[in-house]
Amino acid sequence: MIDLVVAVLLNYNQNEYTLKCIDSLIDNDYENLKIVLIDNGSSQDNVIKLIEKLPKDNKLIFKRIENNIGYAQGTNFGLKEGLKLNPDYYLIMNNDTIIDKSAIKELVKTCKNFNNKAIVTGKVYHYDQPKILQFVGYSLNNLKVMDYKHMGLDELDEGQYDMVEEREMIDDIFVLQPASLYKSIGGYSPFLWINGVNIDMALRAIKVGYKLIFTPKAKLWHKGSVSIGGRNMNPKLAFWGIESYLILGYLYLNRIDFFYYYVKTIESVVRTFLKSRYLKYFKQKDISDYASAKFKGLLAFNKWVIRKNNHSGFNPY
Repeated sequence: MIDLVVAVLLNYNQNEYTLKCIDSLIDNDYENLKIVLIDNGSSQDNVIKLIEKLPKDNKLIFKRIENNIGYAQGTNFGLKEGLKLNPDYYLIMNNDTIIDKSAIKELVKTCKNFNNKAIVTGKVYHYDQPKILQFVGYSLNNLKVMDYKHMGLDELDEGQYDMVEEREMIDDIFVLQPASLYKSIGGYSPFLWINGVNIDMALRAIKVGYKLIFTPKAKLWHKGSVSIGGRNMNPKLAFWGIESYLILGYLYLNRIDFFYYYVKTIESVVRTFLKSRYLKYFKQKDISDYASAKFKGLLAFNKWVIRKNNHSGFNPY
């Protein structure tokens, strides 16, 4: 009997990407696959259009959430739905992706080689530059400031990452994990909306004996950050980034290291503010919203420390 893999996929007003992603999953050569597609509060018009264009395939299960509950909680909803199918593995992946035909088979094979005590990912390429790498994992620079080095970014794939290797951190652009891990530690943290959820999950998995593994034979092509307007000087991303990584630091660093990280974050916020004033004074690029977003993210974290509340999705940008 071939192990059941349940792929969990979120859509939020991105029908074109989602439909292409689903097509690539349906065309995959893994024989026992179910796809749990969660629409996470898209507009009614978009949902109607999505349903009309969804392929009629028994692999696909569609569920709708009326209001956007965020990437973390939306994925948790999908994981709970998937649990009803009694899966052996979960495949969590972004919707703005195209997965290689043999990728799932390679992910499962690698996980088995580590006695199903691993979260496994693979090569991520740029969506529009199919031979240029976007991501192959993270290496640790400095744990005291939660600093991980992005590996493989914008490199031409010439075989330099063709070994199965353990990573110090991975992204959840696409990851395969045994269902036993979800049953052991649960899903994503409700304290986070989108940023840092992969780090929180990975650190909890490591704590209970799982490894983070990269396999070069599993490949995927990823657009990147389309749901939040891209990464470059994005105020929305800056707000959540400051807030979320401070929450992670608070949860996982010792108090001395966290204090150091908190001070370094304040320094970063101040530097960005001073830079924005300088650029504005000389009538150059306006980054005032970006600077303001980092400051407001710091304030949001300070409020969280007092309340320890689940994330509501609040973002002033």
